[in-house]
Amino acid sequence: MRLSRIALLILVSCAAAYDAPKTLERDFPYPPAAIETALRQLGAYTGSRLPSLDGFIKTERAQLPHYQRPYYEYKIELAPAASEHTIVKVKANVSAWYEDSESHQSGYQTLESNGRLENDLLDRLADYLANNGLKIVTDPQELAKRLEAVRRQRVEAERRVAELENQMQALRAKPESDPAEYVSAPRSSIAIVSAPKERASVLLQAQAEDEFEVLEHRGPWLRVQLQDSQSGWVKSALMKSNHAPAQASGSTNVQGFTIIREVPSTFSGDWPRLKGKQALYIWARPEGSVLNEAGSKLRFAERIFKERYREASHNSQNSVAGIVVIFLDQRGGVGAAALEDIGRWADGTLTQSAFLKKCSLDPPGAFEAARPKAQAAIR
Repeated sequence: MRLSRIALLILVSCAAAYDAPKTLERDFPYPPAAIETALRQLGAYTGSRLPSLDGFIKTERAQLPHYQRPYYEYKIELAPAASEHTIVKVKANVSAWYEDSESHQSGYQTLESNGRLENDLLDRLADYLANNGLKIVTDPQELAKRLEAVRRQRVEAERRVAELENQMQALRAKPESDPAEYVSAPRSSIAIVSAPKERASVLLQAQAEDEFEVLEHRGPWLRVQLQDSQSGWVKSALMKSNHAPAQASGSTNVQGFTIIREVPSTFSGDWPRLKGKQALYIWARPEGSVLNEAGSKLRFAERIFKERYREASHNSQNSVAGIVVIFLDQRGGVGAAALEDIGRWADGTLTQSAFLKKCSLDPPGAFEAARPKAQAAIR
C-alpha cells in the first residue's frame, strides 16, 4: 500500500513537471542592446488585455465562460551568445478573473499559456529586425553623429527662414510708387551669366518668353532676379523691355480661374508620358462667365503649362517631369503635359497643334475651342 502511494506521487510529480509552463527561446544575430531596443519598439515590456482566452491557454473549453478580463505580460530574458548573437527567452504570464457564484471562490487566477503568445512575439521580433535591423543604432558615437547632423539641418532651416523673412520685409517696405521693371527673352538660348563681363560663367539659358525682374543697370548689362534668391547678368541689347509685368504665376485668380491648390506628387494615372513620374498637380476653379466660354480651359491650361515650365527651368532643384491641371466644376476636366513637350513648344520646335496632340486632355470636349457656325454645320 505504501509503495503504491509512493508510485502515485512520482507519477503526479512527473506529470506536473511535463505540464509546467515552458519558456520559448530563439537565437537572433544581433547584440542584446539592439534586441532590447527592438522589443521596446514592439511594446513587449508592457502588458495588455486579451480579447478572450480561447486559443491562448491550456484549459478545458467548459471552463472558459467562467473567466473574465484576461490579461497577459511577458517575462523576457536576453542571453548573450557568440559572434554578436543573442538568445531571447520568452514566457507569457496569463491571468484572468474567475467567477464562481456557487462555491464563492471567485478571484484572479494564473493560467498556463499554450505558447501562441510567445511565438507571436518572437515572430514579430524577427520581422522587425529583418526590416529595421540596420537602422537600430546602439553605438553612442554614431548616435552623436546623427544628432549633430539633425542640429545642423535645424540651424540651416532657421537661417533660411530668417532670410525669407528679411526678403518679405524688404518687399513690404518697397514704395508702391516705384514699379518693378521687367524684361523678357525674345528668343531661346540667351545666356544669363554670373558677372557683367563677356567670359563669365553661364548660370542658365533663358528660353523664349521667359520674363525677369530687373534689379540693377550697369552700363550695357542688366542684373536680373532668378529663382532661390539668386541673380544673374544679361546684356540689355539681347532682351525685350516689358512696360507692364506679366501676372505672377501662382496667383489666386488668373483669367477667370482661381487656383485652389498646387502640390508635387507621383502621377497616379496610366498616361505613358508621366506614368510613375513626379508631376506638379494644380487644382483650379472656373469663375463667373468663363464657365460658358468655349476654349477657356484650354487657354488657361496652356498658360499654366508655360508659366510653370519657366519656373521649373529656372529652378536647379526641380524634380517634376510634367504638369497636371485639374478643373473643379460640374463638367470637370484634366489637362496634363510633359515638361519636355512644353519646352519644345515654348522654344518653337513644336507647333501648338503638335503639342496638343502630345498632351492628355480628358475629356476632350471640355477643352474644345469655339468653332465657326459654318464649320460646325459641316460633318
